[in-house]
Amino acid sequence: MGRAGSVRFSLTAQSVPPDLRKERPMRPPFIALALFGITAPVSAGDVAVTLEGVKDPEGALVVCLWDRDAKFPNCEKGEPVKRIVLPATAKTATFEGVSDGTYAVSAFHDANGNGKLDTNFIGMPKEAVAMSNNPRLMGPPRFKPALFEVAGQTAITLRFQGM
Repeated sequence: MGRAGSVRFSLTAQSVPPDLRKERPMRPPFIALALFGITAPVSAGDVAVTLEGVKDPEGALVVCLWDRDAKFPNCEKGEPVKRIVLPATAKTATFEGVSDGTYAVSAFHDANGNGKLDTNFIGMPKEAVAMSNNPRLMGPPRFKPALFEVAGQTAITLRFQGM
């Protein structure tokens, strides 16, 4: 007596329809991955920021990385991608794992250590400030002049300006 439910069969070249017997070229694996929504990871690198022109060793440096201009360059009220607080004597700041794209950096020297940028009665900074591309600040800082491209490892220099 045979086993219940078992079926034996074999395929021979004659039992396979002719159109299925053709050799099919191998498709590159990335096509299959793309069809299933799997993509390569976005490249990420570090943004190394050299800090120049800090005249007073007291207090802290607040350095912020931005990908949009909402409330730029106000690190306290805005939404920077990353924020670093360093001693005022620091010469570099590094933002790690930054995806390729367009960004801006803003910074201020919190000389009195109160955690915010002090301004005068008309809103002009009383403490030194800096932005990527080092534009000469003659009024409120703007986002577009500070934009730079990040592609892997990137290095920029910020020069602090006293107001």
